[in-house]
Amino acid sequence: MLLLDLGNSAIKAQWWRENELQNSFSCRFRTGWLPRFEAYLKHIEAGHCYYSSVLGEQAEAEFIASLGQVFDAGKIEKLAALKLSHGVRNAYPVATGLGVDRWLCLLGAAARVKQDVVIIDAGSAITIDLLRADGQHLGGAILPGFNTSLARFKAIMRTADFDHPDIAKTDEPGCSTEACINIDYLPTDVEIVRQLVDRWFGRLAADAVLIVSGGDAGLIHRHEGHRHLIVPDLVFHGMRRQLGSQQ
Repeated sequence: MLLLDLGNSAIKAQWWRENELQNSFSCRFRTGWLPRFEAYLKHIEAGHCYYSSVLGEQAEAEFIASLGQVFDAGKIEKLAALKLSHGVRNAYPVATGLGVDRWLCLLGAAARVKQDVVIIDAGSAITIDLLRADGQHLGGAILPGFNTSLARFKAIMRTADFDHPDIAKTDEPGCSTEACINIDYLPTDVEIVRQLVDRWFGRLAADAVLIVSGGDAGLIHRHEGHRHLIVPDLVFHGMRRQLGSQQ
């Protein structure tokens, strides 16, 4: 099977055959990305394609058209956040309100550690989520990436209502997009993220773990007093978990 992660700034792929990773692919969304992706697809021998996406409708339509050259329409499946999967319970009232990237990170983290965990995905947007050892998601936060302007962040969070009063409430982990958005301290820097994580570790067990993923993971992976892991392919761990490849 082919797994695809369509992020805000890049596309990533993993081709699996019989639970063995065959190869990986990564390409930023810049001029010429589509021909590179189509060239990669020509060498893939997979029966099904599963993908997650945070792209807008037009960009995703271009991507689907490319996949259609290799896969039958019935063999392409878009993944979405669920209310419950493999013991992980989504804290959002409407499951699909949680971004699929954050949901898959939750599943991936639950597959990696058995303790309470703080999950940071540091890219164009920085997401922070709290997950208890019993599988209960406690909500989280969404901040602009370290090199992301407010204008770019608003474009990334295009479905959010930036006039919503919940955006001003940043002390508690949010359980809606607006309640998660934290733009009080711009630009975002490493210390702001660390301070937020410090406060929220207090909500978890003493042996809680920090898992960091994303392009800027190396900037924020250390945390005094807590075990920390960098897991670059955390979303893919979550995909395989949701699809039943990791029990």
